[in-house]
Amino acid sequence: MEQSKQTIFVCDDNTDSCELIKMVFQLEGYKVTSCDNLQDCLSLARQNNFEAIILDNRFGQVSSLEACREIRGFNQTIPIIFYSGESRQSEIDKALKAGANAYLVKPNDFERLTKTVISLIKT
Repeated sequence: MEQSKQTIFVCDDNTDSCELIKMVFQLEGYKVTSCDNLQDCLSLARQNNFEAIILDNRFGQVSSLEACREIRGFNQTIPIIFYSGESRQSEIDKALKAGANAYLVKPNDFERLTKTVISLIKT
């Protein structure tokens, strides 16, 4: 599959963060689909064949852990990367236990985000 046809899915309720992530991956030649709520996230994840999913850890007071578990229920192989401002080790451990492939912290790990996603897609 050509890289330019691969689509990355970003689910983040912070518009600025979402737009920045979209821009970076578009510059790398990927298509990017995004949403800002977990209900749409699950619906779109079920209906599309994304190459990777980037999830924020929190949507207001709601955690993305259950969304991650649900996605793992119907797709065990898609890379799921949490990219969140939440940096507590306990939250990182919960995300990895829920099925995430990686957990990166905003904004410190931004440069690693692209490398991590591309690496996970290619494996």
